[in-house]
Amino acid sequence: MKRAVKLVMAALLTAAIFSMTAFAAGWTTGQGENSGRWQYELDDGSFHAGTESGPSWQWLDGNQDGVAECYAFDSEGWMYADTETPDGYEVNGDGAWMEEGVVQARSTGTDTADTIDTADSNILIVYYSRTNTTEQAAGMIRQQVGGDLFEIQPADPYPSSYSATTERAQREINAGTLPELQANVENFDQYDTVFIGYPIWWGTTPPVVNTFMDSNDFNGKTVVPFCTSGGSGISGSLSNISQYCTGATILRGMDLTGSGFDSISSWLSNIGIIQ
Repeated sequence: MKRAVKLVMAALLTAAIFSMTAFAAGWTTGQGENSGRWQYELDDGSFHAGTESGPSWQWLDGNQDGVAECYAFDSEGWMYADTETPDGYEVNGDGAWMEEGVVQARSTGTDTADTIDTADSNILIVYYSRTNTTEQAAGMIRQQVGGDLFEIQPADPYPSSYSATTERAQREINAGTLPELQANVENFDQYDTVFIGYPIWWGTTPPVVNTFMDSNDFNGKTVVPFCTSGGSGISGSLSNISQYCTGATILRGMDLTGSGFDSISSWLSNIGIIQ
């Protein structure tokens, strides 16, 4: 009888263990009706979980690459994915919080973003970003290559209204206007590789980005363009990159709209910036 009880208990324990695939203190995927759903298990066996009034948001570096993404969990500890959370935020199919199609990420302090000494860096990442989307992309690039960041800003800021901004930009593009910069990069000569990031406006580079390129000597430098867009892609802007960056070696650019850390890493590797 005792042996039978032990066998039953062992069977129950086995069933409990295999009711879900666990990785201990990390991501755990459910089984049965919860197949394909994910929880994040803590060291004590509990899970990140929200309440009936709202989700629990957590910055997690699940793959230990030094970059954390932000995830939302419901009251039972299940991660929201490919949806809008109850508090109104967009998460992608992997559960990561997105803003305007770009995964939001931050360094955990163990990767290049906080450890690379850029005092004598030969990499410059310049960008213009009206809604912070391109800024986020620039930040993820810097997390992987180090370097110095510089934000391009017009001396006369664009209007807060989106429609007013696009109207002004269209006039500037049509007229070939190069709006004055608020500031330029000091010691531009020290940089060998220059990333240039921008949103696509009317199919091309914003005029203020043209001003930056026109104001600096790119001869002998390596230029890496990147952009964010509403769907038009980067190709229409590359003629301006070639026109203004005379004498530079221009590597294959990328539309980083919606790109996460891994896809940016793959691009950087493919063009030979990182190994």
